[in-house]
Amino acid sequence: MVYTIYYRGEGEKNWKLLKDKVEQKFYSWDTTTMPDGAYYLKIGASDAPSNPPEDALTAERETDRFEVDNSPPVVENLRAEAASPDVRARFDARDSSSNIVRAEYSLDAGDWTALFPVGRLADSPQLSYEVYLRGLAVGEHTLAVRVFDRFDNGATAKVTFGVPPKKR
Repeated sequence: MVYTIYYRGEGEKNWKLLKDKVEQKFYSWDTTTMPDGAYYLKIGASDAPSNPPEDALTAERETDRFEVDNSPPVVENLRAEAASPDVRARFDARDSSSNIVRAEYSLDAGDWTALFPVGRLADSPQLSYEVYLRGLAVGEHTLAVRVFDRFDNGATAKVTFGVPPKKR
């Protein structure tokens, strides 16, 4: 058997050749070269290599729609409001192609800690987050946050803030 693989984007009429004369029963496609969006594949199969031309058979089949998402989410409006010794940090995350599914934070290069969005459900391409950091030492601190979309594309941001001494 020999296979021919075509692709087209959603809303496009013409199939474009992706790979011709594939002899394996599998093919790995590096989609990082493709823009984000919805796509379809069409696979053509032929037994011509092992049959005389008059006996060769061919068939084609199209895949269901699938998504390519290579773009990472974006972290916006990361800010920390310090009131000794507690800090409230907030930020927004958005993704142009898929839902935000996971967020984490790290204080002063510590371990990453899971963080749920305001509303507790990570079910949207745009979410807001809030974290309370309690009992921090006086001085400068760095809060890093990272978010991931459903295709595991990630983005990281940081904010540096100071915890003032307690007022007497």
